Amino acid sequence: MNTFSSLTLQKWAAGRVVLRYLATFLGVGSLVSVAWGGDTTGNFKETKAPEEVYTNNRGFYAGVFAGGAVSDNDEIVQSGTAFLIPPLDVRATGAAKSNTGFMVGLNVGYEWPGWRLGGDPRWALLPALEFEGYYLSADQTGFLNNPTPRLPEHLFDFRAPMDIGVLMPNLVLTLHTPYRVHPYIGGGVGAAIVSNVGATSFQLAPPEPGINHFNSNPNASDWGFAATARAGLRFDITRHLYFFVEYKFLTIGTTDYTFGSTVYPTHAPTSPWSVHYGDMFEHMGVGGIGFAF
Repeated sequence: MNTFSSLTLQKWAAGRVVLRYLATFLGVGSLVSVAWGGDTTGNFKETKAPEEVYTNNRGFYAGVFAGGAVSDNDEIVQSGTAFLIPPLDVRATGAAKSNTGFMVGLNVGYEWPGWRLGGDPRWALLPALEFEGYYLSADQTGFLNNPTPRLPEHLFDFRAPMDIGVLMPNLVLTLHTPYRVHPYIGGGVGAAIVSNVGATSFQLAPPEPGINHFNSNPNASDWGFAATARAGLRFDITRHLYFFVEYKFLTIGTTDYTFGSTVYPTHAPTSPWSVHYGDMFEHMGVGGIGFAF
């Protein structure tokens, strides 16, 4: 056999070996690709991507809000003693007038996924625990009468601008819907601090022009039990941003204050004045914006 034929046979043998290795490599590569791609060929099972989980709750959230208020309060009682001869005990009572005010505040909370209503996760009842704090500006006013046999009429015009701070944990239940509008209700109990700033009590009968019976100290504060009920609508702007409107009812339990005595050269001295507020009720309309984290 000549040299050319010998080289040809060697190349052909080497080529067969290379082709055998290539076939083996391609076969293994095909099996790996089938398994990776989730094909059902042979013993490999199909692998499907998990369905996307729909998150309907806000998780952690925070908001700011503001609004107006209308009061509907129980009676006011003003008590003290005028050091005349003999001393005159005063216990003047009267109904509180309805007054308007404004409020501003913020809230933070956490909302859980809750309970689906049917198979669509967009319909659900979502519970939340929320803490809110707000400032409420209001007035406490009324005509107070002190019936006494020594005077034909003893009438006071009572006025007290109030700064009220409210701290309130709330439980909130939201109906989540597919329409970006979600109604909710809630309620809670907490505390309120009521500060009277610049209170006045002018005697109308018998008239004492220019005499404020609290002139030595017209400021007084007290803490009271507070409770609230609320109902509103939340409107989703984006997945994380929303605004809301709600009606909020607030009640503050009875509170008591001590104002300064009456100190004028032309007026008989008095004891410090005690003032009692019955339960106070505030009806508030609120609007705000919030962010879900």
